Amino acid sequence: MIATAVRLKPIRSKQLHEVRHEGVLGCGMRLIFAPRAGFTKKIAFVVASYGSTDSSWLHHGKRVTVPDGIAHFLEHQMFKKSHGDLSDVFTARGAYVNAHTSHTQTAYYFECTENFEQNLDTLLELALTPYFDKKLVDTERDIIIQEINQYRDHPGWVGFQQLLEGLYAKHPLRIDIAGTAETVSAVTPQLLELCHGTFYHPHNLTLVITGDFEPAQVAAMADELADKWAPAKPAPRFERVRPSEPKKIAKHKAVRRMFISRPRLLLGFKDAKQPKGDALTMRDVLSSLAMDALFSKESEAYEQLYEQRLITPDFGAGYQAELGFGYAVIGGETPDAAKLEAAVLKVLKQARKQGIDPEVLERKRRKYLGRFLRAFNEPEGTAYAYIGALSQGSELFDVPGMIERVTVKQVNQRIRELLTPDNYTASVLLPQS
Repeated sequence: MIATAVRLKPIRSKQLHEVRHEGVLGCGMRLIFAPRAGFTKKIAFVVASYGSTDSSWLHHGKRVTVPDGIAHFLEHQMFKKSHGDLSDVFTARGAYVNAHTSHTQTAYYFECTENFEQNLDTLLELALTPYFDKKLVDTERDIIIQEINQYRDHPGWVGFQQLLEGLYAKHPLRIDIAGTAETVSAVTPQLLELCHGTFYHPHNLTLVITGDFEPAQVAAMADELADKWAPAKPAPRFERVRPSEPKKIAKHKAVRRMFISRPRLLLGFKDAKQPKGDALTMRDVLSSLAMDALFSKESEAYEQLYEQRLITPDFGAGYQAELGFGYAVIGGETPDAAKLEAAVLKVLKQARKQGIDPEVLERKRRKYLGRFLRAFNEPEGTAYAYIGALSQGSELFDVPGMIERVTVKQVNQRIRELLTPDNYTASVLLPQS
């Protein structure tokens, strides 16, 4: 292995007993390496700061718009090369490979216990070398349309997508990640090439590696392999376009009938505007603690709703936050959607008035901190923790301190801000009559 000019900066957390090493490869790709001494499993992710909400951008002042779902389509297509499907290459080496597209990221990754360097080489080839043969694109289009049609019969997907459409009036978050059969039909090899050239340049990619390596070894390996596949052209200049999203929800309620055995109810609460970086992560911590305190299986509300037979074990609540958006979700299967909605709103009204019991919050804080710390016990959790921080633009090592500094006053304020009767939409699925 040749010597590397990449300088990795160690960043330490005494509280986590954790260190990561960060640097920028010669091609411009960011590298995050988290050592995992003693583990045989090794993991690498290539993460593009590019998701389903990036359907419009400005290039040299001119607006570019592409079909909805193209980021997901591109994820599928990147495995296809002139010499075959790269999934087969990973499998032949005994490695597990996968990819996923979210609203703000596309990630490709593999897990292995041996042949790490060869697998990393293939992963970088996968992400950095476009190959959009028309016949392969047409074949993949048919597969994706079949997937979209299958999801239309999935109540969990339908209810959640209906919820986002009720929360957001203009933000592309309201558009399904996979797009529609119509938008996917408009995807061409030329458009895929355009999106890859814009968003898959190394300057917009982060390589996350966990495993039992020396930092200098990882830096040299990654730098040499990425340079092998990286394009020679400079990073394109672009500006993401986001519509101005109203503070108010788009629709108070949406009802749909499906072939299901019992009704499903989801209530969504909207954060129309989000701060950035650590402020966003702090909001995530406060909101998640509030939802857990109010509706976890250990909560008084959950016990009461279960005794009233208004919920089933799949009932839950949570909060999702990424750069530019955030929302809370409460719900699940229920015999009576209207009664459950009224009961949940009653719980929230009481919470806004009386607040959270300090002892309850303390238990939830310890639970949250313990779950966060346990993520670093194995390579998968470690990698996903760093990827989550990327999606919020925050410093991962600041999170334990945030959790410990949370006050009851802050959580109660978050409840009064977010969980209000004029800030929610109801997504209801009913059995066919």
